[in-house]
Amino acid sequence: APAACNSCNDACCEECVAVPNNPQAASDAACAPCLHGGQSWWPCATDGLCQCSGASPGPAPTPAPTPAPTPPPTGTTTIYTGSTTTADYSEKCGATGPTCTYTPGDGISSWFTEDMFNQMFPNICNTACQGCTMLTYDCLIAATILYPEFASGGDPDTNKRELAAWLGEMSQETTGGGCSTNQLPDGTCSCGPQWCDSQPNGGCAGWGLCFVMELAGAYCDPNAVYPCVPGKEYKGRGPKQLSWNYNYGQFSEEFCGDKNILLNNPDFVATNPTLAWASSMWFWFSGGACMEDAGEICKPNCHEVFLGTKKKCESDSTRNYGLGWVTNIINGGLECPGAGKCDYRVQSRVQYYKHFCGVL
Repeated sequence: APAACNSCNDACCEECVAVPNNPQAASDAACAPCLHGGQSWWPCATDGLCQCSGASPGPAPTPAPTPAPTPPPTGTTTIYTGSTTTADYSEKCGATGPTCTYTPGDGISSWFTEDMFNQMFPNICNTACQGCTMLTYDCLIAATILYPEFASGGDPDTNKRELAAWLGEMSQETTGGGCSTNQLPDGTCSCGPQWCDSQPNGGCAGWGLCFVMELAGAYCDPNAVYPCVPGKEYKGRGPKQLSWNYNYGQFSEEFCGDKNILLNNPDFVATNPTLAWASSMWFWFSGGACMEDAGEICKPNCHEVFLGTKKKCESDSTRNYGLGWVTNIINGGLECPGAGKCDYRVQSRVQYYKHFCGVL
């Protein structure tokens, strides 16, 4: 690259790579999407992690007044969780993960409180549920801080709606309520009184984030880039219920720096709270795995289609921005086939969203 071409945002830059020995161990693969502003979240949004290929790295930021830290051993990365701490890959992307910490007031914690979280999810610690120690408020906040554009625009009500939409979609993915939906004569849905906010603990809306792992399913798609490992199942795990080998592989590649970590150990998404919440945020901002270089047409991301910032293609001309489009990205193949007006899963997502908007 020319001498003046240092930033990945410079027009002359042809390739975005990681700054050598950067303090958060961002990899070349993680920095590649930052080229020309193509991605706006970590690591692109953090100074000192990515640069134009061929550029001379600037001095790494050093904390003051403490002495310069000893360089971490090989195989380590830095996890940003509100304050900067160092942990090796075996902790961040291992079986259990690091302790989730953040500075109170950082990110959405400035307006989304733990009391609100508890009001939304009163049954998370029910003996029938799995989310109590996994899908915690602290780890939720730490994960959202990694994506500073999430629910952080200039309009507080829009931020609340995005949070309600994200949690509403995740709640349907992990629901433990088992509430039925009635179909009316005209084909539309009626949720019934069990969904009313006046019900104890919000009725059916109080059962989000109950389950962490799907009961069964191999979810293996033959794939040379993200191949299935014999004996491993890529079934739904975490609040998004991350599924399929290609999603595990690409999330692992971008978040852990190595696709094989979660291809070999998909169970970690159901035992490591950091991975669980981060996988949900990753999907919200990516729309899932996509190999664009191989000619695959990528889905838009949920953040853009909910807020209406996604530029529509010709094929999108009849689509409306908002929760419906988000649902189509998450599970449209099963829930949006056009066979009828009523799908209980879609109805559930809408009711969760409305309930959470009321809490916020």
